[in-house]
Amino acid sequence: MDWTAAVANPQALASLPAGIGALPVDLHEVILHRDGPSVRLRFDLAVVPDVLPARWDEDVNRTQVRLACFGVQAFALTGFAATLSGQLSARSIDNGWMVTFAAGEVVLTLRTSLVRVESLSGYRNAGDDE
Repeated sequence: MDWTAAVANPQALASLPAGIGALPVDLHEVILHRDGPSVRLRFDLAVVPDVLPARWDEDVNRTQVRLACFGVQAFALTGFAATLSGQLSARSIDNGWMVTFAAGEVVLTLRTSLVRVESLSGYRNAGDDE
């Protein structure tokens, strides 16, 4: 299922093109914190808002998302790699969400009660120019 369906504050994604939940993501960072407990995912989408926020540079070609998961009850990570381009998904479960990221042999799963977009930022990935 589209990960955006799990987001408790969908207005944070309203400026991005429709269908972003089906796009692959480049996962950069996973932070586990005992308070909450919570997990934060930082990843890139290869799209930008149709109308760029004033604080973003004009030549951005990526949107970086910080997704926060609160009330985490389970977390598992199998495998690891320097580059993690894969699919992020979420499905509704009893009083919460099962969030999954899969990239080849790397699989991350977590069970959480709340998913929120913490921030969006834009930047230029020079590798996209090739």
